[in-house]
Amino acid sequence: MAKARAKPLAVVVGGVGKLPVAGVSLYVLHHVVGLQQLGYDVHYVERQNRSGECFDPGTNQMTDDAAPALTCLRDLLPRFSIDESSFSFVDLEGVCHGSGWKALEKAVVRADFVLTVADPTWFDVLELNARRAYIDGDPLFTQIAVETGVGSRAVAATHYDVLFSYGTRIGRPDCTIPDAGRRWLPARPVVATSLWHVETVRPDAPVGALLHWSAGADVRHGGIDYGHKDREFSRVVDAPLRVPGRRFVLALGGGGSQKSRLLDAGWGLTDPLEATRSIDAYRSFVGECWTDLGVAKHAYVASRSGWFSDRSTCYLASGRPVLHQDTGYTDWLDTDHGVLPFSDLESLVEALERLEADYERHATAARRIAEEHFEARTVIAEMLDEAGFR
Repeated sequence: MAKARAKPLAVVVGGVGKLPVAGVSLYVLHHVVGLQQLGYDVHYVERQNRSGECFDPGTNQMTDDAAPALTCLRDLLPRFSIDESSFSFVDLEGVCHGSGWKALEKAVVRADFVLTVADPTWFDVLELNARRAYIDGDPLFTQIAVETGVGSRAVAATHYDVLFSYGTRIGRPDCTIPDAGRRWLPARPVVATSLWHVETVRPDAPVGALLHWSAGADVRHGGIDYGHKDREFSRVVDAPLRVPGRRFVLALGGGGSQKSRLLDAGWGLTDPLEATRSIDAYRSFVGECWTDLGVAKHAYVASRSGWFSDRSTCYLASGRPVLHQDTGYTDWLDTDHGVLPFSDLESLVEALERLEADYERHATAARRIAEEHFEARTVIAEMLDEAGFR
């Protein structure tokens, strides 16, 4: 009897355990599921790159302790057919938990490729595989880091011959993201629609927004200061006052000082950690919304990056239309129905009126857009082909 041929293997590097909130987990796991649907086995890898990089959900604090990350991985990964022998977590002391170093090295050598999803991780074992690709989900911030040579992103990027970026418009005349002397292949966020189901929406369901107020300091490039979501959200904060017939709910991280202003503007506030503490909680939050209000980082908007939100793809897969700030993604995504772009408060109110007038058509289009433009197995297959990995 002929010996069964081993399935192809992909090594995926991410940050699921280090930041065990559903948005981060699904960011990576949608890629894992897409690869599995394409016929790959997956060996999943994480590494603590610096002190204070792990989040402990028990204390809501950042920590050096790897135990919460390992608990998360051991609980979550088996749901995605990844057991203790097929994940590796390298802690600050250089201990390889899960598979152990020998199995990790063997996996990297055998793998068809190494795919690093947004987490700027590098260690020498990854060099055992010559086919390596990095997906940049934070355009402009990443490219400036690479250009200046400052930070972990700059270090990581030097070790990857293939670079993808959600900055889909890099190189266009009106896009101000530098290429930092590298070629950046355009990439879209992916969603495994099999993980999401379309549920009936309640007529009184709210407009939902989930965001982090500011992920760090502004950066300066070409004489322009580029900022975070706080700058863009402030432009549309009064939306509930302009649409009094619809509830607005915000799960906001890192913006505690804004609470009074948000309440005065009519926002209902909910705990972002509760909304994202597990994949099931995250799916419930998404499913209980009427639509997603997708505010982008100022840097993505001002640079005309072409960025689209991975969170918004989850809404689309759930049959929820998306109000998404225009970053230039309208170059490659049809926005007649399902995705409604806006640039300021006035255009947001107009988009809400369009949505209210024809909601069922927009909701039907939402799921179709997820399947046609963001389906993990389809998008990842195109990426692998473009990288020359298949």
